[in-house]
Amino acid sequence: MSLPLGTFAGLLDRSIREIVALAMDARSFDATRIGRIADLWDNNALPLVGAACAPWPLRSRRASSGLEWMADLGADRRRLMVDLDPSLDRLLPTARPQRSVHRDYQGRVFPGAFRLTAEIIDVLAEDYDLVNGSVRSLTAQPSNEGLQVRLTLAAPRRFIPSTGRVSRDGSRMPWPAAPLKFTFNGVTNLQFDAEDRIGMAVSRTSAGSAVTIGRSGHLQATEASVWPDDPRWYESTAGQAADLTTQHERPQRRKPIPTSTLTAPQRAAARSLVMLMNHARLVHHYPNLAAGVPILDICRVAADAGSAIIAASARRGAARQTAFGQLEQRWRHVPPEVPPEAIRSGPVMLRHARYDEPHDDYDVPHHGSAVLLAAVPGADPAVPWTLASEGITQPSRFRITSAAFDDGQHIHHDGRVLRIGDALVLR
Repeated sequence: MSLPLGTFAGLLDRSIREIVALAMDARSFDATRIGRIADLWDNNALPLVGAACAPWPLRSRRASSGLEWMADLGADRRRLMVDLDPSLDRLLPTARPQRSVHRDYQGRVFPGAFRLTAEIIDVLAEDYDLVNGSVRSLTAQPSNEGLQVRLTLAAPRRFIPSTGRVSRDGSRMPWPAAPLKFTFNGVTNLQFDAEDRIGMAVSRTSAGSAVTIGRSGHLQATEASVWPDDPRWYESTAGQAADLTTQHERPQRRKPIPTSTLTAPQRAAARSLVMLMNHARLVHHYPNLAAGVPILDICRVAADAGSAIIAASARRGAARQTAFGQLEQRWRHVPPEVPPEAIRSGPVMLRHARYDEPHDDYDVPHHGSAVLLAAVPGADPAVPWTLASEGITQPSRFRITSAAFDDGQHIHHDGRVLRIGDALVLR
């Protein structure tokens, strides 16, 4: 077996083992990292099978191309791969510089995420009225970079769009406030109250970014970024300036390795594996469902999948097709979801908290909601903790501080209110 092919298959095995490590005990559960790892294999299971089943002279080259294509999505993707397998650092090319501004199919500029510098803060405040914006959603969760907070501020524009928005009935309507999506890493001193969510100010300090929300809300973060998710951004001051410097040619990704020669059993096995990994990443995209996703059962089904692909590809003729058919049969059955455990009074370790304010988004009403995800112990203290969740539609109160994520917390739930001392109140 070629070294690149072994590395490619080994990366899959390492990915599954890492997800197991993150999910084995709910106290270390990291939905974001699980989602990012599972996402590696959405478009890369087929290339792995394609490299493993290629003629011997082509396997090494195709495996190398597959790894390079996987890493070609940017520095964060490359960093994740190297984190899973440090040997990849010398095998993969340096990540290409990422552009924060791109062009769509009509040639209009649209933004990606900008690192939150003093300059970006000034430009943001020039185009959007942060003081009169409203926090539309806030998510807080522990990660390997400390406490992470994602905050969406619905901010009125200071510029006037040239045309109105086309509503569902074909009429022209005013554009709703623009969602500015902030990500804060290494957060300390978080304090947020949904009753006090109007207005936001951001500044740079020697330690990172400082944010005030409403009259008394605040947070500090070592790293921060913002994505102005505004379909009219190209008409903003920042957008017009970017239009003068952004090239029109779209960067070309590396070409994926050919998979057209794969047989039906080989292709079916790869697609079944993709479905397993896609199911695993639900814990990131739908945290309200995370406590019911059988993540460990999924990983048991997919355990040593990379090694199994190599073993199946080593066979010849009908035996190879049979081996891949058996893998497809093994991977096609996604373990069923289980009813999530509810959060009850007792010891907890909070793993995720989310608040969404009620709002209309492009003629679609969204009810307010709040979701908590927590690690809870069983009757045996030696047994790993499990996940429990609580979801409330249209909560009348949501208040949280960073202390809610400290170790050794006790939650009180009387059927109407969930409370962790003064650190969390939800009802």
